[in-house]
Amino acid sequence: MELEKQIRGIYSCTRCGVCVHKYNSWGTKKVCPVREHTAGLEPYASRGRNQIARGVLEGTVQLSPELAEIAYTCLLCGNCRQACGAQDMLNNMKPLISQPDNMKALRADLFASGVKLPDAVGMFSNAIEKAYNIFGAPAEERTDWVTSDIKITKKAGTIFFPGCLGSFRATEVAQATAKILNIMGIEFDIMGENEHCCGDPMIMVGNLFLARELARYNYEHMKGKKIITACAGCHRTFKEEYPKLMGAEFKLDSVHIVELLAKLIDEGKVKFTRAINERVVYHDPCELGRDMGVYDQPRKIIKSIPGIDLVEFESNREQTWCCGAGGGVKGVNFDLSVEIGKDKVAQALAVGATTVVSACPSCKSNINDAIRATGAKLRAIDITELALEAGISQIKPASNAKATSNTSSKAPKKS
Repeated sequence: MELEKQIRGIYSCTRCGVCVHKYNSWGTKKVCPVREHTAGLEPYASRGRNQIARGVLEGTVQLSPELAEIAYTCLLCGNCRQACGAQDMLNNMKPLISQPDNMKALRADLFASGVKLPDAVGMFSNAIEKAYNIFGAPAEERTDWVTSDIKITKKAGTIFFPGCLGSFRATEVAQATAKILNIMGIEFDIMGENEHCCGDPMIMVGNLFLARELARYNYEHMKGKKIITACAGCHRTFKEEYPKLMGAEFKLDSVHIVELLAKLIDEGKVKFTRAINERVVYHDPCELGRDMGVYDQPRKIIKSIPGIDLVEFESNREQTWCCGAGGGVKGVNFDLSVEIGKDKVAQALAVGATTVVSACPSCKSNINDAIRATGAKLRAIDITELALEAGISQIKPASNAKATSNTSSKAPKKS
């Protein structure tokens, strides 16, 4: 059982309730978005999920369709892990109880058991088995996002990996990222029709057999290359999940576009030529923020754009409130995802924002669904789109053309 690998953390839970409400000097802080939208029922908070996992390990709770309905509602956002005070003294004081890992393990056991799972689980798996993307779209359509003004350099040492969303749904994010790389003079290739899903959706739903196939394929085709992503899930999977699934040597050299741009800003190689006179609030994607610790880089980019008034959500950085799309919940329970997304809309309006910016196409999509559902006067865009709007340009190094010209223009010596 995969769940047995999480036994130490599961049995460390004292049921204190911090994962339900975290107390601080301001009063009570909500922790689990799913619990807040399921009438506060215990099985939908981390404390209750731990008890269920313990029951499965002890044989008092059976793997069943009813259990699957609970297991597949977790966003895997990790806010409960962040709130929990239990730390592993034997492992650099890392969180001892990781509910995302517990739920992934429970889902893997449910998947392997053959019990009836939510329909979306089978749909995702079948789509990837058929076409190697979560939408089941034809492989030849993977490059439809590439427009004539995007330059791709074949056999470049860097690969831009747009992922399933970037290739088929959030094509504007893939296009914006590619154009930014072109502007910055960074040569890149793409895998095109040969690109396969990173495997993150399969890890989330528990289909580890297919996840390992995808990891093995992607590693063999991209090892030794620098990989640039605009998707928080793809980035985290390449760096964190592949070593867990396959071994430490399977870690790929991936960088998220916000990390790359922030580095170029620090090096004085980026400028923005157009002012964006808007109040912007940045949403930390769970997989990029809490999981990968990328907080300052996107804010550095936004602050570098003239005219922007950057404000913060009430829950931000380590305590970001999930947009609602994580953990495969968007496919399993669309309405629940959008309801949680409405929380982000309300928080954005509360700070007077006109634009929500994120660095994950999945987050952008769900927040926009919530905006449409509420009718709020608000927009959600990706940080790459914002950078293009702001006229991102490369700062050229000082030229020595004048000195060269003067030297070459000297008259030759007479013999």
